[in-house]
Amino acid sequence: MNDEKNLSSDKSLNIFTIGDQVLRAKTKAVTSFDNMLKKFVREMLACMYENNGIGIAAPQVGHSRKICVIDVSPCVSESDLCTMDGEQITDIKTIMPLFLINPIITKKSTDTCTEVEGCLSVPDFSAPVRRPVEVTVEYVDDDGKTHTLTANAILSRCMQHEIDHLNGQLYTDIIGKEDKVKLAKYLSTHGR
Repeated sequence: MNDEKNLSSDKSLNIFTIGDQVLRAKTKAVTSFDNMLKKFVREMLACMYENNGIGIAAPQVGHSRKICVIDVSPCVSESDLCTMDGEQITDIKTIMPLFLINPIITKKSTDTCTEVEGCLSVPDFSAPVRRPVEVTVEYVDDDGKTHTLTANAILSRCMQHEIDHLNGQLYTDIIGKEDKVKLAKYLSTHGR
């Protein structure tokens, strides 16, 4: 798909939906941390906000690059915990939005929970997904600085969901059997 040289454009980004090949393509690491990257992540953020999302990955806008943008501010509760670079963050909203470039999940809790998820690439469909409660992610921000972020609750779930996109996986790949039947019906009525 699009390469790093073409990350930015002057037109607004479009969201690719389930069935589009770019969502299954292997993504490439970002190696150039320049103004083009800064512009692109902000275009992704604008696209996410325009579509009422809390996270979006580059493949969802047609780019096979290891980039995620997250802003869980509307969903954060006081019980949500987060540690960035070894420091406890008392208000997760203060670190939003996050630009996760070349993110890697380095640790997952053994505790899991099931919550309903949706996706901008699967509009008007949602289903419960079981995921680890807490994850630690190493990533680089758009300034080229490396960070380690450990989170639970909605931020943990959102990071896992978006990083799955970078590996060619949609949340619909890991839903239960009954929900896969509902997904098949959804896909047949949505021309996919």
